[in-house]
Amino acid sequence: MRAVRAWSIVLAMVPCACSSSSGGAGASGDDAGNAGDASTGDAPTGDAGGGGPDADASGTNDSGGPHGEAGGGGDGGLPAGWLYTNGPKIYVSDGSGGGKPWMGRGVNIDDIFFCGYDNTLWMPTPDKTLETVVSGLVSAWKPTFVRISLSMDSYPTVVSWLTNASQYATPMTGVIDAIGANPGVYVLVTLRSDASMIGQDTVDGDPEATGVPSDSTTTPDKTKFPTGTDAVYQALVDTFGSKNFVLFGLTNEPGGNKQSNATLSAAMSHAVGVIRAEEDKIGVPHHIVSVQGNGWTSDISFYAQTPLQYPDVVYEVHGYPPATTSYTYSNIPVIIGEYGSLTDSNAFYADVESKQIPNLAWDFDSYSNCSPDLLQVNQSDTNLMPTAWGTTVQTYLLAH
Repeated sequence: MRAVRAWSIVLAMVPCACSSSSGGAGASGDDAGNAGDASTGDAPTGDAGGGGPDADASGTNDSGGPHGEAGGGGDGGLPAGWLYTNGPKIYVSDGSGGGKPWMGRGVNIDDIFFCGYDNTLWMPTPDKTLETVVSGLVSAWKPTFVRISLSMDSYPTVVSWLTNASQYATPMTGVIDAIGANPGVYVLVTLRSDASMIGQDTVDGDPEATGVPSDSTTTPDKTKFPTGTDAVYQALVDTFGSKNFVLFGLTNEPGGNKQSNATLSAAMSHAVGVIRAEEDKIGVPHHIVSVQGNGWTSDISFYAQTPLQYPDVVYEVHGYPPATTSYTYSNIPVIIGEYGSLTDSNAFYADVESKQIPNLAWDFDSYSNCSPDLLQVNQSDTNLMPTAWGTTVQTYLLAH
C-alpha cells in the first residue's frame, strides 16, 4: 500500500486549468459546496475484487476503510467531498480516513447543443441558457447526480475539447462548474462522442452515440489524432482535476452491439490508465471513472467476471427499462447512466434503493424532443414543465 499523500497540500498548490471564474483548486465555490459530503480514494492498483485490511471476503469494507487493490475502497486520507469505490459500493469521504455510502439520484441533461436544437451553435449564449435550466432543475427537482454528455447530437457542427475553446470547452466548463456549485450535487462528465473515436455502429445504431475510445495504435487519423482519444481525456482531467464533484464517463454506448467484450474492455482499461496517469502527473486525487459495456451498454456482465485492474471505477448500465439482472452484481460497483420506459416505477425504485444503485433518468431538455422526455418541449429555460414521465422521476427525487 502506498503512503497516504497530503492531498490538502497538493490541491492547494495545483493550478486549475479551467476557464471558470470560480477559482483554483481548493478555493472555488463548487469545491467548497461539496466538501461537506466527502473524498475519492487514490489507492494502488492490484488484484480485482480485493479490499483493504478491514475488508470482508467479498472485498467490501462497509466502513469505507483503506484499500489497496482494484475493487477495494478507502479514502486514503483524501479531502472530504471525493467519491471512491469499495467493493461493490461507492462512498463519499468524510476527510478523516472513512466515509459513508453514496447514492446519487438524478437525471441526464444535454450540453449546449440541446439535443440537436442548437445543432450549429447558432444560439448567442447557449451556456447561460443551459445554466438557467440547471438552476431550475436543482431548485425544483433536487437531484444529487447529473450526467452531461459532451458533443451530443452535434451534427453537423463538429467540436472538440482541444480546439477553439471559446466555442465549446469554455462555455461547457462554465456549465459544469455551475452544476457542481450546488452543494452535494455530483456531475458525470461523459465524452459521448469525439472525432477521435472508432468502432461506431453504422449499421443499425447511432454512430454519434456509439464511439469507442482509440489510442495511438488504433487512432482513425495519426495526423489529426496521434494519440487517439487519449489527449481529450488528458485535457478533461487538466480542466476538472481539482473538482471533487466530477466523475468521468469514458463514452456512451461503445460499438452499439458490434464490438467484442474483449475489444471494449481493452479500450476502457487503456482510457482509465490515461486518466490515472494524468491525475498523477498534475497531482490531484483520483476521480471515479465510469466505463461502459456492450449491447448499447445494457450488458456489463463481462466486467463482473474480469473487472478492470483499477480502483475507483464504476460500471455503467443503460436500459429502457433496465433489466434487474443488468445492474445487480455483488462484486462491482454499478451506476445506471440512463433509464426510462419503466413498466413498474415503484418496483424499480424500491429495487435500486435497496441495492443502493445510483441512477440517472433520461432526459431533461425543454428545447428538443429527446425521448423519453422529462420536460415538455416548449423552448423555455424557465418554464420547465414536467411530462408524465418527468412527474414520476421528480416525485422520486423529491422523496429523497
